[in-house]
Amino acid sequence: MNTYICIVILIVEAMIQKNRYQSISFYVVIILSAIGFTSCHHKIKESDQQNLITEMPLPNPNKNYYSPESYEKEVLVDNETIYQVIEQMPQFPGGDKELMYIISKRLKYPINASRYGIRGKVILRFVVTRTGSIANPEVVRSLDPYCDKEALRVLKTLPRFIPGKQNGVNVNVYYTLPVEFRLK
Repeated sequence: MNTYICIVILIVEAMIQKNRYQSISFYVVIILSAIGFTSCHHKIKESDQQNLITEMPLPNPNKNYYSPESYEKEVLVDNETIYQVIEQMPQFPGGDKELMYIISKRLKYPINASRYGIRGKVILRFVVTRTGSIANPEVVRSLDPYCDKEALRVLKTLPRFIPGKQNGVNVNVYYTLPVEFRLK
């Protein structure tokens, strides 16, 4: 990692001596780009890769989560309709900001994910039932098996939502939630 930064700094110094570029911001961008590149460039040991795969099952690769057909049809579960879009969508008590605050406070960054610098979003999809409880949670877009597992764990700790309504009646509805993993 340090060798990449040293090489970029040497190149920048050579460019400064030749006066090819006058703007200091240009040099700052080059150095920051090199630092960003090197911080994202990690090698995972073969034994660790096997552990990542075997400790938790990955989402089903044959399932097309983004197919248009899945959004056009209402899906029946236990003889009850689960809606995709309704008049009044479910809400978290306190709103979206409160939801994100609670998730950020309860989220524990997985050790293996932090060790390898993994960051990004896990997209979860679940049903908010007509009573406001969470049912059928699933990972729509995976980031890392450990991050997926942690996002599902936090989702299961959330309090009840305010249920969605269609024609004034509480109904079951799908809810999609991004959970962001950021290294501090």
